Amino acid sequence: MANVGALGSVLGAGATAGQNVAAKGAGAAAFQAQIAELAAVSAEATARSMLLRTVTTELQTTKKAADERVQ
Repeated sequence: MANVGALGSVLGAGATAGQNVAAKGAGAAAFQAQIAELAAVSAEATARSMLLRTVTTELQTTKKAADERVQ
């Protein structure tokens, strides 16, 4: 009977190890998905920042030209 208990322990450990590998794989996939989403959000923020700088520069140029006309 001792051999049956040992065999059960080995099989249980093997199943647990398999679950750990699957969990790590799922965790790695979730992490990669989060990194991809972060990169997309970062790229969007960069694009918006550049657009804001462009609009701000254009407005400053227009304001400067209008101020010079008044003087």
